[in-house]
Amino acid sequence: MMLRERLSRRVVLARDLRRLDAHHAGAFAGIEAPADAAPVLIVSLTEFVYQLKLEGLLGAALKLAGRRPVALVPSGSWIPRRYFDLFGIHERVVLDDYLDDAARSEAAAEAERLLDGNPSSAELKALEFRGASIGRHVLSTLSRALHEGSVKPSAPEARAKLAELLPRTLESTIAAGRLLDDLRPELALFLERNYASEAPVSDLALGRGIDVIQFVSGFADDELVFKRYTAATRRVHPRSLSERSWEVARTMPWDEPRERQLEVELERRYGNVSALSRRLQGWTSDRPRAEVLEALGLDPAKKTAVVFSHILWDANMFYGEDLFVDQEAWFVETVRAGAENPRVNWIVKLHPANVWKRRRERLDGELNEERAISHGVGTLPDHVAVLRPESEISTRSVFETADYGITIRGSIGFELPCLGVPVLTAGTGFYSGRGFTIDSATADQYLGRLRHIEEIPPPTAAEVELARRHAYALLHLRPMRFSSFVATIRPLEEMGHPLDHDVELRISTSAELRRAADLRRFTEWALGSKELDYLAPEG
Repeated sequence: MMLRERLSRRVVLARDLRRLDAHHAGAFAGIEAPADAAPVLIVSLTEFVYQLKLEGLLGAALKLAGRRPVALVPSGSWIPRRYFDLFGIHERVVLDDYLDDAARSEAAAEAERLLDGNPSSAELKALEFRGASIGRHVLSTLSRALHEGSVKPSAPEARAKLAELLPRTLESTIAAGRLLDDLRPELALFLERNYASEAPVSDLALGRGIDVIQFVSGFADDELVFKRYTAATRRVHPRSLSERSWEVARTMPWDEPRERQLEVELERRYGNVSALSRRLQGWTSDRPRAEVLEALGLDPAKKTAVVFSHILWDANMFYGEDLFVDQEAWFVETVRAGAENPRVNWIVKLHPANVWKRRRERLDGELNEERAISHGVGTLPDHVAVLRPESEISTRSVFETADYGITIRGSIGFELPCLGVPVLTAGTGFYSGRGFTIDSATADQYLGRLRHIEEIPPPTAAEVELARRHAYALLHLRPMRFSSFVATIRPLEEMGHPLDHDVELRISTSAELRRAADLRRFTEWALGSKELDYLAPEG
C-alpha cells in the first residue's frame, strides 16, 4: 500500500473512531468483569473494521455476561487496539510475546526440512505440526496470496512465498499453544478460523477441549450464523446443519406456513434485498429461459447443465473432503467432461464475486478460470458457453434455465434441489449425504456421471421436500437476527474504501446495551449451551 493510500486510510479510520467515540463509546464504558471472571479469547488477527466492530460488540456482550474478553491482535497494528478500546475491551495479547529464540529456531529448522523435501500439493495439504492440521490452511493461504487456483509448491514464486509463510505458521503454532496454556480461555471466538494465521489457534484450542465458536455473516444484513466446533467437526462448513439440527429439520411438521417462509427466504437470497446480494449481483436482471439460451448461443431443444464455478484462487480447501486435488483441477476436468457431452447444453457460470474480489485485489487481465479453460481444455465447442461474472443475466435466471447443477459444495447444492433440479457434488463438508444431492465416492464416478448427465432423472418429491426442509432450517432457523447492528456495504465503485464493508451500530447508551435481547440471546447460547448450532425458536 502506497504512502498516500496509507495516510488516506488513516484519516478515514481516525474520523470513524471519533464518530464511534462520540455516539457509541458511552454504551460500553464502565462494564467491569469480575476479578475471577473466566477469560474468553477473541481471535482477531486482522485490520478489517467490519470484523473488529462485530467482535467488539460480541466481546462487550460477553463481558456483560461476566466473562473477561481478551483480544488476540496482530503485532504492531494500532487499528484493532483503538477499536477494541471503544468497546471496553482493553486486554490484548499478541502471538509474538509467546515466542523466544528457541521457538523461532525450531520453526525455521522444521520449515527448512519441509521445503528440502519438495512437498507436492497433496503432501503439503496433509501437513500437521504439534497437533495442528496446518497444511490445508497453508495451501489455501498460498493459493489466495498467489491468486492461483492450482498451486505447485515447487514453482519459483510459490516456493518463495511458501518459504515466507511456512516458518511464520510454524511459529504461530508454537506461540498459539503457549498462549492457550497461559490464558486457559473458556471460549475461543473466531470470525475467520481457517487460514494460516488463525488455524493453529483453532486446532490447538479444540485439542485442549476449549469451546470454539465461529461466526459468519448471515443471509441478511442484520444476521450472523454461529457454529460451535469439536475436534470431530472441525472441517465442516460454518453454515452447515449439525446432525441434531438436521434431525430437527427432517422431523418438523412440513406445512404451508413453512413453505411460504421458505419462499420468502429464497426471494431474499436473489432479490437484491441485502447489501451483500447487491454486491454480488446488483447489476443483473431476470431473463426468461429462451432469452438466456439465445444470448449464450445454446440450443433451446436440449437440456442444460450448469457448472457453478467457485473462485478458484479463493480456495477453501479446509472444508470436508474433495474429489480433486484442488478447485482448478475440479474445474478443468468438469468443463472437459461437459465439452465431451454434446447431448446437453453446458453453461459454465463464473462466480459473480469475481467482480468485487478482483477489484479489491486489484487484479486485471484474464480471469483465472478463463486461463484454466484455455490451458486445460482448449477451445470450447458450441454446446458449451461461459457466463462471465459481470453478465447482466441474474443467477435466478440461470436457476430457471438449469436442468442440472454441478458444484463442489457451493450454495446451489442446497438451493437447486428445492426447485426440483438435481445437483452433482464433488466434495463434502456442507450438505452432502443429506439425501437430496448426487454425491460421488470418486472422481471417476463423478466424471462418468457428467458424461451421461442427460440420463439422470429429476429428484423425487421426497428428495425435493428434504431439500426444502434443509433450506428452511439453514436460511430461517440457523441465522441469529440482531437489532444492535446492521451490516453496510458500499457500492462497487467505492471498493477499496477502508469502510467499504462496515457495521452500523444501533446501541448508544449503557441502558440500551443492557436491554439488548439479541446480545443476551448470543451469550445465553455461547455460554449456556453445548449445541453445535444456534437455531432460532419458531413462533
